[in-house]
Amino acid sequence: MKKMKKIIPSAALIFLALFCMEACKKSDKPQSTLQKVQNKWQLVSDISNAHISGQDNITTITGTSADYVDFRADGKVYSDIQGSTDTAAYALSGNTKIIINGSSSFDITTLTSNSLILHDKESLGGTDFAEETMSLKK
Repeated sequence: MKKMKKIIPSAALIFLALFCMEACKKSDKPQSTLQKVQNKWQLVSDISNAHISGQDNITTITGTSADYVDFRADGKVYSDIQGSTDTAAYALSGNTKIIINGSSSFDITTLTSNSLILHDKESLGGTDFAEETMSLKK
């Protein structure tokens, strides 16, 4: 009877150790950039700057709990910002860019499990440019 009491706790410990090791293996698998991006993100802010003739013309949208950008697995991004809804196609270009509607290209400057920051800067000729930084969170 004493041997049986020692075997059962030992077997339970071995089972527990194996179970924990398997659980660790699954959670250690890194997500791809696409998997990280594909989420519903809440808008923190969207800052646009039209730099024309040496003058910055900055517009800032501060997100509310209702404002979101939702990158879905079907290759579409749905958004609702200040009550204005939109749907567009998106694709990743490598691990550093998101292309929206085949033309707008945003650099992924930050991508963590709870933060996504996108940045775009386009020349308008000469020293003029248009720039946008969108900060999102989960």
